[in-house]
Amino acid sequence: MKPIATLGLLWVFVFSMLSTQAQSVTEKLKSLGIDSIVPLTISTNQFESAFVISFLQPVDHQNPDGEKFYQRLILRHRSFDKPVVFVTEGYDASYGLNPAFSEELSSKLDANLLIAEHRFFGESMPEQKNWEALNLKNATADLHAVNQLLKEVYTAAWISTGISKGGQTSLYYRYFYPDDVAVTVPYVAPLNFSVADKRVQHFLDTVGDTHCRKKLHDLQYKLLNNSAIFLQYFKDSTTKRQLSFERVGGIEKAFELNVLELGFAYWQWYPYPCNEIPDTTSTDAVLFNAWIAAAGYDFFADQSLESMQAFFYQALTEMGFYTYDTKPFKQLLTHIRKPNFEHALPSGVSVKYKNKTNRKLNKWLKKNGNNIVYIYGGFDAWSSTAVQPTPKSNAIKIVKNQGSHATRLRHFTPEEQQQVIEFIQNKI
Repeated sequence: MKPIATLGLLWVFVFSMLSTQAQSVTEKLKSLGIDSIVPLTISTNQFESAFVISFLQPVDHQNPDGEKFYQRLILRHRSFDKPVVFVTEGYDASYGLNPAFSEELSSKLDANLLIAEHRFFGESMPEQKNWEALNLKNATADLHAVNQLLKEVYTAAWISTGISKGGQTSLYYRYFYPDDVAVTVPYVAPLNFSVADKRVQHFLDTVGDTHCRKKLHDLQYKLLNNSAIFLQYFKDSTTKRQLSFERVGGIEKAFELNVLELGFAYWQWYPYPCNEIPDTTSTDAVLFNAWIAAAGYDFFADQSLESMQAFFYQALTEMGFYTYDTKPFKQLLTHIRKPNFEHALPSGVSVKYKNKTNRKLNKWLKKNGNNIVYIYGGFDAWSSTAVQPTPKSNAIKIVKNQGSHATRLRHFTPEEQQQVIEFIQNKI
């Protein structure tokens, strides 16, 4: 056993070395003209140091001299000569501040990790919300600016990745700037062609087996047919959680929409297997809890919609979405005729969906979408609009049997994981 004094000197040496390394990273970043670099405490030994960076961006890249905002970047540094896993986040990136946070690709590739928070989310919010500036060209231009500047010091290969909307963002980024990264790994990323993509309903009509789909339908029917009972449950539960439903048009409408959402949300998250969907003879409490376990309380609540305005703006202008099939429940719906998500838009903002970019992206991916790894869950409702790569592109797609929207590379067999990692390593 080493003497206590010797151990103390060892820790002083290690701390001094880490401090020197962090200082070196800060100095290099400042040499690029970045002046807001704040050290971040981390509790994992995978990285030498970590930082929160405020990266100055124009609100509109077509007007670079106009209004600016700071985009939040979270960097976990290993070495300047190692690859960079570039997370093209679709939302708030606050999770990256967790001292213990890790990311599976950066771990498997022994790479630096850089997370770019999406514009109009979290701390990456312009002072004036010019919603027209929240478009795919500007969002990907943000990423390009980050990539081009930091590549001056992180000179090894870059791998872009993202989950769900972040996965979509990684594909748009690759389309607009195909040479920025060597490989792209989108997780559970849909590619929608309308705000009510018909492929979603086809998926919901065929996923799983007939018995399971019938049990889910019967549960929805029971909830609506006994709305006096279950609406009161919903009111009591959401009141306790201090949720309100003014934007959507009242709690009665939110109740009906949330029952319809169950048909999508159950397959998206697959929170319990089909044999655990309760029979309609179960107690009211059991039926209510099964519904909420999949659909949640707050998808249509004012509090959630406030923080998700940017998501719905993008979904209803360029990225696309889904809607509900009301025909099976037509006689039971009193507050819904033709469901849509316009209530989720910023106040006073009207939009028109344009699918031009998604159609172009789909065509490009089929012919030129090289060095891409698509990862999907087989039961995930968002897989209904998954990218379908062709032999013309150098891409691979892996689908986890009965996997949900939470499917990640670690959920596959060791052999499948190794196939993906070798694919990436051969491209970087």
